[in-house]
Amino acid sequence: MHRLANPLLPLTVGLLAVSGVRAQFAETFDSQATADVTVISQPDCIVSYVDYANMTVGSQTFALPEAPRPIAGGAPGRGVLVQCNVTQGFAAGVNILAGSTPVTYSGRHRLSFDAWINVPVPLPNGSTEQLLWGVGVDGDPNIIEARNNRGGGTQGVYGWLAGENGYGTEDAAINEGDLELCDLGDLQPGEDVPFNAAFDSNSIGGPNGCAANTWVRVDIDVDDNGLGVRVYFNGVEFFGPNANPGCPTQLTNPVNGYAMIGFEDPFSSLGSNPDAQWCVLDNFRVVVPTGCGTAGVAAQQGTASAGEILNGGGPPAIGAPLTTRLRNGPVSSVALLAVGSPSPVTIPLSLGGGCTLNVELALLDGIFTNPTNADGGAILTIDVPANTALCGGQLGFQYLWLDPANPSCPFQLTQGLAVTIGS
Repeated sequence: MHRLANPLLPLTVGLLAVSGVRAQFAETFDSQATADVTVISQPDCIVSYVDYANMTVGSQTFALPEAPRPIAGGAPGRGVLVQCNVTQGFAAGVNILAGSTPVTYSGRHRLSFDAWINVPVPLPNGSTEQLLWGVGVDGDPNIIEARNNRGGGTQGVYGWLAGENGYGTEDAAINEGDLELCDLGDLQPGEDVPFNAAFDSNSIGGPNGCAANTWVRVDIDVDDNGLGVRVYFNGVEFFGPNANPGCPTQLTNPVNGYAMIGFEDPFSSLGSNPDAQWCVLDNFRVVVPTGCGTAGVAAQQGTASAGEILNGGGPPAIGAPLTTRLRNGPVSSVALLAVGSPSPVTIPLSLGGGCTLNVELALLDGIFTNPTNADGGAILTIDVPANTALCGGQLGFQYLWLDPANPSCPFQLTQGLAVTIGS
């Protein structure tokens, strides 16, 4: 994301510091030569380091927007492209572990990454492919953690999210070893709730939101004793104690092992348009939040239809990305996000000509811009510093967006969002 002060807003701006972000692991996938990861691949999978802003796959070219949660210092538009089941006609997948010598994590930690699952439109034959995630996996090169290996000796806690609603029930699933703890089907009555909350649109058609052809923010939280895992896609809890519908996700054994991201074609049928069926992965992090004592509580002001705090974890963590999402704004407009602390405190913001907006921020830390998409939505992510002095404090967020239909007062304004910083 670009962080720009808006010249229309006469305010003194100081950007929220990110130099103190505590990331035990962070990989930008700028190049294969520098990548600090271990790649385990089944046959007929291709892993390539690419500039996805200007990318050629086979006979087709693609230009993806920047992933939503860039890691400081990383090259823009760089990521890893994964293709599976390209020519041979059997299920296959790839696991990418944190660390060229894989790093072991236990206790409380958070795995995060951004993923784009590309699906051709209209849907071809053999279109169902899915991102993978895993915590506490063992890195066995003979039995990677994927659907096609479940039942064969898989280890740890892992799961997937399909790009399009190609399953009857398993569009999203969580497993412990060879045991499936829970699954959700996009088209199953009641189970479609998190899909519609997480995804604003469905580029392939159909009644419910899906993950195809859009960036998905993936966050996996492991709790303090390692016996609970929460799974978030775009900040919506799919599996965990607050998920709707609820699923049993309490684990038999504490999480202890490697952190994994990946991609899989779980079926043997070959896709009829393989050049357009793949996944790009970027911004691979494993963060261990600093201690705050009592965990914070996320607080939302305004309405979910206007803007949401999508922190990707139960209580917002210190030293982790925090995302806000605007919904139902003007299509292809310019959205502005003011971020400040403390909040909410209303201040008048004069734009001239009798146009005044009451912004609920006292001390502005930054004003950031991002255009709205074809659905009138916009996403912006900031890093919360690893500073325990923030414990219990509040960050405030205020969305403004251009409204060309009202030239005398050309901005609309959300009611405001606020979040309490916890551990």
